[in-house]
Amino acid sequence: MSRLINLFFAFLIGLFLGGFLLFGQTACSQPQQDAAKEFIGAVSTSVDDTLETPTELVFAGQIADEAGRWQNGFVVVLFKNGEEISRTTSRMMNAGLSNNGPMDGVFELRVPNQYELTLTHDVYDETNNLLEMKTVPGMVGTRYIGRWLEELTPNDIKTFQVAGKQLTYSVVVLPVPEAELTEGYQAGHLRLNGKTLITDQTDVIADGGIVVAATAVPQPTATPQHAIELVLLPTQNNGADWHLQLTGYYGNRWDVWERFVAGYGHPMSWETFKEDVLAHNPQLVDDGFVFYPEKVYFLPSTQ
Repeated sequence: MSRLINLFFAFLIGLFLGGFLLFGQTACSQPQQDAAKEFIGAVSTSVDDTLETPTELVFAGQIADEAGRWQNGFVVVLFKNGEEISRTTSRMMNAGLSNNGPMDGVFELRVPNQYELTLTHDVYDETNNLLEMKTVPGMVGTRYIGRWLEELTPNDIKTFQVAGKQLTYSVVVLPVPEAELTEGYQAGHLRLNGKTLITDQTDVIADGGIVVAATAVPQPTATPQHAIELVLLPTQNNGADWHLQLTGYYGNRWDVWERFVAGYGHPMSWETFKEDVLAHNPQLVDDGFVFYPEKVYFLPSTQ
């Protein structure tokens, strides 16, 4: 906030000085008038560049359990190139990136935008899909740039790569609520190696140097998947686009959209899918929006 106030006053001072110099141009020589114009142009360019650069980088989202119920009290950690740089806890709040008002299970991870990221920088996920970032305006200029992540579940890891800056940001939901975290999950103990969380256990003296012994943090056992079957139906009797049949999969709507819709290159957005999938698979409503391996579901197909 102090930075924005300073920018606002700098902007006013620049306008005042520029106006004063323009007012006095009639009494100045041509070289003095040219110098005044150059000064005003420099002030204008500096203010424009500053206002266009977001002051913060924000990753926000919502945590839900497998049944789709929003979860408060879970810790979410932000890593930059494998090192923890911020953490927060999910709670009831109004996230500016969501436009949905106050909700439970919401988190916001905020860090200064030190690398001056803007919408001109390409951001990709771990499978090299181009991601859309969003900016939120402030009282003066752009307040922050970020992305909204819907329906993350405990133990999820989402990765964002900014190739032009050689940056990799990772949002990690720790597997248990904050009250149940062991020492290894506390701030300062965690690092991220790809998709594996590791914690520093002990320092060992070896050959005159210090070697950090890293041990993988135990992860909860994943729900075993049945034999997943995808069948492209010969007729399109379930709608012009919804004729890909899925069986043998357990997960929520986000999991299915990410893996079998966006993951297969279908252009359907998450916002459209999460509603339309209920119309084509009404059993999801009774099942708490969970896909069960013994049931049959229809998905949109690119073919």
